[in-house]
Amino acid sequence: MRKKNKLTSNLVLKIVSLIVAFLVWLTIMNVIDPTTSKKFVNIPVKVLNENVITSANQVYEIVDGETVSVTARGKRSMIEKLNSSDFEATADMSDLSKVNAVSIHVQMKSGVDDNDDIELDWGNAVMKVKLEERVTQKFQVKVEHQGELKNNYVLGDIVATPNIVEVSCGQSKFKKIDHVGVLVTLDGEKSNFTKEYSPVLYDADGEILDNSNVTFSNDTISVVTQVLATKEVNVIVKTKGDPASGYRLTQTDFQPESIRVSGSDDALKKISEIDIPINITGVKKDVEQEIQISDYLPSDLSVVGDTTTISVRCEIEQTGHRSFVLTSTDIAVKNLPSNYTMEFQDESTKYSVALTGKDSVLENLTINDLGAYVDLAGYSVGENTVEVKFNLPSSVKLKKKIRVTLILRSQDGNTVISSPTDTPAPTQTAEPTSEPTDEPKDDSETES
Repeated sequence: MRKKNKLTSNLVLKIVSLIVAFLVWLTIMNVIDPTTSKKFVNIPVKVLNENVITSANQVYEIVDGETVSVTARGKRSMIEKLNSSDFEATADMSDLSKVNAVSIHVQMKSGVDDNDDIELDWGNAVMKVKLEERVTQKFQVKVEHQGELKNNYVLGDIVATPNIVEVSCGQSKFKKIDHVGVLVTLDGEKSNFTKEYSPVLYDADGEILDNSNVTFSNDTISVVTQVLATKEVNVIVKTKGDPASGYRLTQTDFQPESIRVSGSDDALKKISEIDIPINITGVKKDVEQEIQISDYLPSDLSVVGDTTTISVRCEIEQTGHRSFVLTSTDIAVKNLPSNYTMEFQDESTKYSVALTGKDSVLENLTINDLGAYVDLAGYSVGENTVEVKFNLPSSVKLKKKIRVTLILRSQDGNTVISSPTDTPAPTQTAEPTSEPTDEPKDDSETES
């Protein structure tokens, strides 16, 4: 009996002591490893059971709740180890409400230490979606490219496989689709290459559309890109036949004089020039033609660039006749004092010079042989019409006089250029004149 009294004596004091000891221990533990909380943001929400929507021939678009924030509470030693990747957020579409909202659930990922001792709070966040009818349609794949090949190489055929894909998406996005494309990036290649590309949606302005909630019949497109070598090739124009009796071919001009072609290495080795024939049989006037280059190329070669034709001009003249075209730069100036300046009224005007004479002499003439000049002795300051004179061979005659309009200016106040003591005599004194013209006169015109 006395022993029992010893155990129960001062019971209240003992209980109080025990409580105080526990509180002291708890305080010590909290000081050593206190409870704390931390907020983690932008945790992506994974959608579960999407087939609930897709099986009803619908697609969804997330309006709100694509990410979620969560507050974790627990011992500081555990909380400080956490980061956003330790959380898993999900939204189960099988629980979608009538107002198209579904609760988000957040939990610690498996494998995170002591996750049962951490409290999570994500504020009852929900994901809101918009439902639309699914539209499915086939589109041809357009292949575009960016970048550059190695120098002197060009693109050949670009073939996409498959070249038609089926696209499924919501009605609102479908209305924006213009085409499906793949983008081939070039980076100095010099041989054919094949790569896999993801299909991309484009609108009518060529802007890329978001591919979210879009399914393609093929997730990748295989593209075979042909790379061709190029070569610069000379163009040779050859005339066939002879002009009509009493006429002759004086000159053949053509542009461009060379072109760049592309093809296989073997095909390029076989070509050194392109021969283009021009038939002038029986003609009495100039022949001008635009020749398609491809008509004279082997089938395994192609023209590189925008130039696809050769411009050819064959000048035909009557025997005993020849014409030249002068510009202001072909006309010399005599007797212009140093204190005067002169300029042509129109520097771009062209002047046709028609000559007659022996064919043997005419055939060998050049513009420099004409000796064209203007003599300014005796002309006044201002605008003047001046005859162009020539130093021609004795057997060659000028059919029509040519006059040019010049503007003279004086720097010392004089109004007339004094005549020199020795003025070159013109070789032609015929009176008829003609105004500057871009084309020669017909031979049927009567000389005055």
